[in-house]
Amino acid sequence: MAHPIDFALSTAGRRLGRGAAGLCLVLVSLTACGGTSGSSAAAASSSSPAAVTSGGAAAAPSAASTVGQDGTLTAKEAEFSIDLGTKTLKAGPYLVKVDNTGNATHDLVVAQNGSKIAGTSPIAPGQSASLSVTLKPGSYVFYCSIGNHRSMGMETTVTVQ
Repeated sequence: MAHPIDFALSTAGRRLGRGAAGLCLVLVSLTACGGTSGSSAAAASSSSPAAVTSGGAAAAPSAASTVGQDGTLTAKEAEFSIDLGTKTLKAGPYLVKVDNTGNATHDLVVAQNGSKIAGTSPIAPGQSASLSVTLKPGSYVFYCSIGNHRSMGMETTVTVQ
């Protein structure tokens, strides 16, 4: 006959093993879902040579939480929204990193007065792309130009000071 302590240890060991296996599955899933800047992300990125210039030394970018001190701005796209984390920026050059966290292909266009200033190529779900743009004071619209995404709410207006 098995000793009661042996039985309790055996049951606890099975529970611990199941918990560890579950934890491993979660970690593998999270690792697999994380976006990396592999070759497909690099192929989807573009920068626009038609960026607006500021005519002289550029001002330092905003210190908003989504803007890095190096002028990097992060845009998160999903169905059907664009989140820049801010509605105001300081004039100057920006590297806009676009993360497509949605389930559909998106892009990002920066326009002023109805004219495209910069934009990315289409970005597959879970991928990222970047664009470079220099913003002068004024109003800009950041939007997705794919299909009817813009009319479905994928646009945001930014004021540059």
